[in-house]
Amino acid sequence: MLGLFVLTFAVIAVRAARSAKRQRQSDGGWPYGPFHTSGRDIVNSKGDKITWAGVNWPLSGETMIPEGLEHAFVDDILNMVASVGFNFVRMRVLPLPPYAIQMIDEIYSHGGVDVTLEQAMISALGTDNGTKLAAAVVSKNPIWTASTPRFKIWSDIARLAARKGIYIHPDAHVSKAQACCSHTDGDAWFKDVNFNTTNWKRGLMYVANWARNHTNIVSMSLRNAPRESWSVGGLEYNWQTFVGNMTTAAEAVHQTNPDLLITWGGLQFGEDLSALTSGKNLLTAPCYHCTAIRDARRRDPVYFALANQTWANKVVWELHLFAGSEDIDTGSCRMIEAALYRNGFNALGIPAPAGCNITTDCPSPRRLTPVILSEFGHVQDATLNTDIVQNCIKEYTKRYGVSWSMWSLAGSYRVKSGVQGVSDPWGLTDANWTGWRYPEGIETHWRPWVASMGTSNATKAS
Repeated sequence: MLGLFVLTFAVIAVRAARSAKRQRQSDGGWPYGPFHTSGRDIVNSKGDKITWAGVNWPLSGETMIPEGLEHAFVDDILNMVASVGFNFVRMRVLPLPPYAIQMIDEIYSHGGVDVTLEQAMISALGTDNGTKLAAAVVSKNPIWTASTPRFKIWSDIARLAARKGIYIHPDAHVSKAQACCSHTDGDAWFKDVNFNTTNWKRGLMYVANWARNHTNIVSMSLRNAPRESWSVGGLEYNWQTFVGNMTTAAEAVHQTNPDLLITWGGLQFGEDLSALTSGKNLLTAPCYHCTAIRDARRRDPVYFALANQTWANKVVWELHLFAGSEDIDTGSCRMIEAALYRNGFNALGIPAPAGCNITTDCPSPRRLTPVILSEFGHVQDATLNTDIVQNCIKEYTKRYGVSWSMWSLAGSYRVKSGVQGVSDPWGLTDANWTGWRYPEGIETHWRPWVASMGTSNATKAS
């Protein structure tokens, strides 16, 4: 297995070198890549500071095809995104832009041939519904056929988004294509039931290489929401295991495509990066429900120093926050801000918030590094403007210039946890993807918030 991984890595590296030449022969216009980090900021090749404000666009877990395409033309969906001012789309297929590593596994198992739109739909929905949904996608999107491969659909979305000045960020959400995320889904932790770490790294390299053909893909993630597994015992859920796996994955991505920013999420469903941003001993640093290293006090300390990595100026920390967090007090903005600071936003070099006087757990950062809030969300209704978490996050990101992407664009799912045709009250669009679920919220909440971030998608790629 290791030999196969090394061979695969070598093949991808050769392809990457060839495509690198093509990418660097671009006209040098928007988005002015490659990007890198400078202290707390993300900057482009001109030295301009970059701020993202965007949405998560799920690629439905089971079908691995972006949601909503059976209801609307892809360009119309992207026009809706751009109309609010959003300049960032975190694509996750409840696994890749969000996506599932299973997508790449299937390509390798089929001799390098990708699965078609119709095959993907039938596999997830059955022959009758799958054929019907594939036909609906083609009807709304005549640029494709039932035989169009999944990565061609991705590529077309990236290409159309670039014309609107929108960045696409592939997010490795899960390994098995399914709804995410729980302690029992088999995708929680390295070597979990569905989490083959060798295939995971191979999948990351495949996507990193694919991204070379799209200049508006300037970043990608390593893994969404790592968490304790309740399915397999003895997996050592702790900082040491986490850093070991994430470091080798970051190295694999960087070797494949050194131009990409690499976003690195935290423990406990993506909420906690405190040991890394604060420079704590990985053997003894606290984390929620972590596996204890019993002899840690007798061993030499182990620290992670981002500055020592060859890809140090390519890493961006990413964190999540939802009201239902297991271990964060989300009942007041004061406590939320203290938790955000402690869990990783201290790396921005911002002042410790007032709530730190209560928590007494707000360490100084080891190194200034960009931090983004890549997932948070709320029901799209009148409570948007009164919810504590939602509005605390809004004011926090505005005050400190924090990039963010909300959950989610999808007003409906073609299948979720085995149920077909699921409407989602958290989605920005209505269930038919023809308008906004809560138009007043777009005008009074989202559009002013995006405008206040100083982002712009007015400068479009040619």
